[in-house]
Amino acid sequence: MYRKALEIDLEAQPDNHLLLSDRYRYMMTVLMEQGKIDEAIKMNKESLARMLHIHGREDHPDIANEYLGVGLLLMKRNRLDDGLQMFDKVIELCNKLGPGEDNRTTLAAALSNQAIIRQQQGDLEAATELFEKSLAIYVEVHGEMHPEVAAHYLNMALIYGEQDRLDDAIRFNDKALQIRRKELGEDHPYTAKCFARLLNLKLDKAAAFNKKGLALMKAGGDYAGAVKLFREALEIYIEMG
Repeated sequence: MYRKALEIDLEAQPDNHLLLSDRYRYMMTVLMEQGKIDEAIKMNKESLARMLHIHGREDHPDIANEYLGVGLLLMKRNRLDDGLQMFDKVIELCNKLGPGEDNRTTLAAALSNQAIIRQQQGDLEAATELFEKSLAIYVEVHGEMHPEVAAHYLNMALIYGEQDRLDDAIRFNDKALQIRRKELGEDHPYTAKCFARLLNLKLDKAAAFNKKGLALMKAGGDYAGAVKLFREALEIYIEMG
């Protein structure tokens, strides 16, 4: 049925890029929800070819978005290296297109998805750098208190936690929590999940202090240092109630 509607639109308005882009995007969404990733990739390539034909050039915002869609589908297919290359193409195009808001958000999305891939591949240093670049763009475009910014703060908290940079993880998770509280309220599930993650990070920090203190005691040397670490852990437990 959706294919038939697209064929009618192609015949009636072959150069209406906004209508066709919406049609293709909807069909790809349906296919992805049905788990038909290969068909969605094929549909995306068809959409890309159509947009290239309509615009007559590659350096257009619609084309950057089409490439972004291809990259996301490749990620779904676990073709991570191919996804990285496609997001590189998006980044290159967005840099050519200039500082428009739509281009900036597309650029930020490409950087963020590259970061996710690098994180999955275990390259946490590269992932951190990419997340930081993406976050800076979202803050520049949307301001500090935007839901998209909160999501990126949580990404930063997660990746810092994986690197045992718990102070940084707690700081970014707390930033996300403040946004969620303001935008969604105290009783929203997303706010609750954000608060739970913050508590877990603080528990991890307390556990790290305990572990270091026990190591000092086992070494039979710096008991004063061990006590200091235990006290820092205790302060966290008291703060958490």
